[in-house]
Amino acid sequence: MIYILHTSCVDYYLVEHKDITWLGFLVADVIIFILFIASSVVSYRHLVGPKNDFTSGKGVSWFGIGSWFLYSAIVATKSGIIFNDFTDDLDENDFFGPNTLKTSLALAGVVYLLHLSSLHDAKPGSERRAYIEELTGTVIFDIMDCVDSMEPMFIKEDRDAFPPGLVEAIVAIACLNFVIPTIPLLTLTYTKFGHAKLPRRLVMLHKILLAYIINLPLLIMRMILWHGLNHGVSIFSLKNVIVISMISYDFYEHHEANVETSKVGNKENKEEPEDGELKGDTYNMENRFNYD
Repeated sequence: MIYILHTSCVDYYLVEHKDITWLGFLVADVIIFILFIASSVVSYRHLVGPKNDFTSGKGVSWFGIGSWFLYSAIVATKSGIIFNDFTDDLDENDFFGPNTLKTSLALAGVVYLLHLSSLHDAKPGSERRAYIEELTGTVIFDIMDCVDSMEPMFIKEDRDAFPPGLVEAIVAIACLNFVIPTIPLLTLTYTKFGHAKLPRRLVMLHKILLAYIINLPLLIMRMILWHGLNHGVSIFSLKNVIVISMISYDFYEHHEANVETSKVGNKENKEEPEDGELKGDTYNMENRFNYD
């Protein structure tokens, strides 16, 4: 139902403000809807079936990833067309104005959570569930953030005052954030949704993605609008700062812990006697009367 509401509203904007030929997206929407349903059914059969069928499980996961990637690519394409072509023509007083459009696009985050929940059977409070939530817990807020970041595109006067390339940069950053949640799905597939441990290198890559590929560009764009063009910014800029700061501090703590561990290891190696050699204290006690 959420998917149908989301796609119907977005398609309406395209048909109303472009022309009837844009109903062609309806074909893609139907195909993706069928893929989502099929992915849920296949995933359910796998989850209630034998737990040792790893080949089937991998196929189910890739089916789920493909469904989301295709859906997110279509949403990004629709958003790019809408925000590049006619968002500044929308009337705030109309029901199908800027607010309904933003709400409809933000529903993509809800679609993501519903799709994700159909791909695993991790119990609430379990380690697997905590792991899944750690990787995907911010996705819905990131999607809401990218929709909010396109707020200046609704104001024609402000948009006309933007320097060349800024409109395209804002739209590109926002649209990219619809597709990026595919990466956590890939990570979860690699680890069988928490059944296997994620290598530390991939943990770091995921945090880098979250902080510096998702939140940093949005923060920079908002600072340009705020300080460079005197445009108001939303509270989501604080969210960008918090996420970047927390992950950067986490990297710092990991670095300090590694340095401390390295120092302790070196100290223990120095104190460890070589083969055939007694420790200093033991040698002195046993040989204090040996004058040979």
